[in-house]
Amino acid sequence: MRQPLPLGRSDFIALRHDGCIYVDKTRMIFNICRDSSKVFISRPRRFGKTLLVSTFESLFRNGIRDFKGLAIETLWTDKTYKVVRLDFSEIKDYSSEADFLSKFYDQLLRKFRQAGFDYEEKNGLFMGQVSAWLSSLPPSSLVILIDEYDAPLTASLDDLELFDRIRSAMSAFFQVLKSNEGCLRFFFMTGITKYRQTSIFSEFNFFDDISLNRAYGTLIGYTEEEIKNYFSYYLNEAKLQLELDEDEIVDQLRKNYDGFSFDQEAATHVFCPW
Repeated sequence: MRQPLPLGRSDFIALRHDGCIYVDKTRMIFNICRDSSKVFISRPRRFGKTLLVSTFESLFRNGIRDFKGLAIETLWTDKTYKVVRLDFSEIKDYSSEADFLSKFYDQLLRKFRQAGFDYEEKNGLFMGQVSAWLSSLPPSSLVILIDEYDAPLTASLDDLELFDRIRSAMSAFFQVLKSNEGCLRFFFMTGITKYRQTSIFSEFNFFDDISLNRAYGTLIGYTEEEIKNYFSYYLNEAKLQLELDEDEIVDQLRKNYDGFSFDQEAATHVFCPW
């Protein structure tokens, strides 16, 4: 049966609502949520990190409402949570430290306010109030999802002094999260890379880095088997239009989209979905 291709789709709920092809990764998603509470993963751009973050958001906010027919539907028994979802790629365009801070704090305020945080300007520093609010929450009651944490840092790589100031501001935020980790049911963060020589990761060094974990090497991207399974309608159409057999088509896909391995043993590989 023909399903719409998920071209450029990064919103899980909308993708499912529109009946687009969704390559089911939810058994791995369940394992992550079961085995870890604070997780980091790095992948290149255009690989599907934002869709993965959106999937976690739907799961923790709405339960299995949008997961009908997927593997996790029969596995998930957890409740729903308040979710704070941050996208730091929205604040990668700034002209100065002050401009960055304005955009950074604005996003934090908007997103944390949706979860119940109320900032009172007359009562002191913003980060102090965020910390006080987090410390008031019940244990394991909040989910925080951060997409492309490193986008603001990458944007200032040509100005090391500005880079260091941006790093310091972000480190202060991560320190607040670290100091109040007891309120977190789940924390998930994506990025392009890890700035190991900055204090961001030393301030927030208590999460599991699954970037090269073989168990999750195929979490983002498509395996050849998944392409043959989920995109069979389009493979058959291509066979007719291009007058090639399936092996020839898959070989062309392999040449253009394959070659990525994200486990330390290089035992698995995936096709880039973009």
